[in-house]
Amino acid sequence: MTASDQPDEEAARLRREVEQLRQQLDETSPGQGDRRGWWRPLVAGLLIAIAALLAPVAVVATWANDEIGDTNRYVDTVGPLASNPAVQQAIVKRIETEIYTYIDLDTITQDVVNALDQQGLPPRAVTTLHAISGPLASAVRGFINDRITTFVQSSAFEQAWIEANRQAHTQMVAVLTGKGSDTVDTSGGQVSVSVATIIDAIKTQLESQGFSIASRIPTVNASFVIFQSDNLTKAQGAFSLLDDIATWLPFFALLLIVVAVFVARNRRHALLAAGLAVAASMILLGALLNVLRPIYLDALPTGTSLDAAGAVYDQLVSFIRMALRSVLVVALVIAIGAWFMAPTGAGAAARRGVTSGISKVRSGRARAGLRTGEFGEALARYRNPIRVGVIGLAALIYLLRDHPTGAFAITVVIITVLILVLAEILAAPSASESEQVDDKGGGDAEDKAEATTGGGDPPETGSSAT
Repeated sequence: MTASDQPDEEAARLRREVEQLRQQLDETSPGQGDRRGWWRPLVAGLLIAIAALLAPVAVVATWANDEIGDTNRYVDTVGPLASNPAVQQAIVKRIETEIYTYIDLDTITQDVVNALDQQGLPPRAVTTLHAISGPLASAVRGFINDRITTFVQSSAFEQAWIEANRQAHTQMVAVLTGKGSDTVDTSGGQVSVSVATIIDAIKTQLESQGFSIASRIPTVNASFVIFQSDNLTKAQGAFSLLDDIATWLPFFALLLIVVAVFVARNRRHALLAAGLAVAASMILLGALLNVLRPIYLDALPTGTSLDAAGAVYDQLVSFIRMALRSVLVVALVIAIGAWFMAPTGAGAAARRGVTSGISKVRSGRARAGLRTGEFGEALARYRNPIRVGVIGLAALIYLLRDHPTGAFAITVVIITVLILVLAEILAAPSASESEQVDDKGGGDAEDKAEATTGGGDPPETGSSAT
């Protein structure tokens, strides 16, 4: 191509773009007048705002319903706490407190010294025994602490912890629903895990290692508190409300967004606003969880291990964080997609850049002789149905996933984008267009085909965002 041919080619390209815009105006202008009702932006904006407010409530309601209605989900949530150092240390202290209720090491050590004193030992030996009675008691405490810590850090404790929490789930349901029983008391507003079996296991270990005094420890009904609320009535009321709306609220919020986009004056703007609003509401929910954490810890009774209580709080709300990240990713993808489909501005420039890049790769493939034949022609012919199908399948996979995470949502998005890009690269022009590519020795025909299909958005009129 000579330098003199460049202005003609540029003029031809501009004429094609003008013709394309004129066709789009001809196709969309008649319907624009039907969407200029003054009420459309007002209704669409109100519905989007309500949906954005309901989205965090829907996430929390789903969490409450799952944690209470599904024992396995609850066990999966609190199970990792068995390996948390702060929780392990708090349980060690709780077990020590229970053991030393029945074993007074100072008294026992002093009794041993007195018994030896009565055996007629030399005065010097008696003095030495009395001097070491304190360190001896401390050494025994250290021995017991080592045995307890070793057990709490073992796999046997993890299994015992899971089983104890499985049994504690009944108590949690009773506490949050207010429906106690003969065996479950809800008056204290606590959810606790029994450590009786753990104490029995440690008692057996101590006895097997020659510490016969451990036999004095009876079977006890000791527990470790996981959750406590002084405002139990409010907690029960909030849970009851969340449990009632958990099933239908997410679908209702989604329906509000669909209706808002349908009635909006500019549907792309409405979709963009909805995505950003829901994403913002998820960010606010995450911030609220961070604010509530110190408030909850400050309300705990004096003497409670704040590190352990903080670890328990973080673990209990981990599902909420997981869900809000997943929703955040989807909302941002929707917003970016709506921005990307803009007919003018930065979104249009970005789309044209991507389209141009794909077109160059496709042209390079064609020049290298990598033809896709009828398969490529089918991809080009059914480009829009394929796009809809791929995106629909990705949405279905996401919705069918039980508790999708943010990482899962990002993975689905990346795979979906890669499939769509690959389909565009493999798409081939028709036979007549292929002949033109061969005649010109370049990818102009495929570029033209891409230009005809790449910018499918109608021009936007009006200044309203919705």
